[in-house]
Amino acid sequence: MRIRLPWMSRADRARWRSTRSLADLGQLVAAWLEGDIASQPGYAPNYGPDPETAHLIGILAAVNRAGYVTDCSQPGVVETLNGEHWAQRAGVTGLVKDPALLRNLVDAAEEAGLLISLHDEALPGEHPDGFIVTHVDGEPYTGFGARISYRDLQTIWPQHIIGADSFSEVVSAWQVTIVDPEYGRDDRLWAALARAIGHQPTQEPTGIDTTRGVYVPVGAAGSGKSTLGRAWLADAVLALDTYREMVAGDAGDQGATPDAVALLELVLEARLARGLPCYIDATNATVADRAKLVAAARRHHTPVIAIRMDTPLAECQRRNAQRPANRRVPEKTVAEQFRMAAALDPIAEGFDQLISSRDAAEPTARRAVDSA
Repeated sequence: MRIRLPWMSRADRARWRSTRSLADLGQLVAAWLEGDIASQPGYAPNYGPDPETAHLIGILAAVNRAGYVTDCSQPGVVETLNGEHWAQRAGVTGLVKDPALLRNLVDAAEEAGLLISLHDEALPGEHPDGFIVTHVDGEPYTGFGARISYRDLQTIWPQHIIGADSFSEVVSAWQVTIVDPEYGRDDRLWAALARAIGHQPTQEPTGIDTTRGVYVPVGAAGSGKSTLGRAWLADAVLALDTYREMVAGDAGDQGATPDAVALLELVLEARLARGLPCYIDATNATVADRAKLVAAARRHHTPVIAIRMDTPLAECQRRNAQRPANRRVPEKTVAEQFRMAAALDPIAEGFDQLISSRDAAEPTARRAVDSA
């Protein structure tokens, strides 16, 4: 069992103490988000980001490195937990010194129809109390964007940890909060941030070792994921159907899916720990499904690559109809998978690379096999 010490390690403290500017702080916040440093000032020592933000780590790390130093964020969610109805707006708060970056953030947010709160060192801005971002059972629960006082800045960014130079820049920085006005929506804000900093996943496999990435094909049943998987080494293909058959004796037993997913995730972790490539042969149609895979890749400092399966819906339905009865997916389900897969946003979801079509993926996969 891992023991979490109730204080920041000497090594982490030294890294934070070595900073001299807000930009330096942003580099370390990105490292903390990605798991390269265990503790961040203002947070419980030796704890990483909240699991609900796992799918946002890529874009959050990118904006921190660009100079928007974040201190709080949450995804857009509407769900019921333990009998309570939670409704969250996607939101992020942080600090900016660079005037050009500030303008880019404001422009991107306004273009996307997002809410913005800006405060400077001297005066609160247009929204001094910020915005309610979470309701529980219809009642306001938390807010983002109220002006942070000098005393509270000392709590979030303790001067004795980050040093006088960095703290001076914290105090003089713009306090910037951006919130999606729509509860539950979890794509618009992160895409706007990506546009503001010019962050794009690469479209071609340049600079990425195709023999060690996590490849995530995204498409409906019948889109060709299993066929494409044949271009990978056999041991690299983690097929959900295979694990269903393994745990239930029937690849088409949908009731076995939770156990099959658990087994797939176990094998994925073991392979990533050994630096081995993985091709996830499943629909991967929902943001939540993909978030787990992105988070696993991040834990092991492994590139994660989305493959957009661009097979037309009619062709998916035709192929699906030709499957054995136990593996045939209802037409409505295929259509829903197709709709959800089309909403893939590789920037907001933290993918390092997007391969934009099935045809483009095959040469990449072939290089992985040929180089083995």
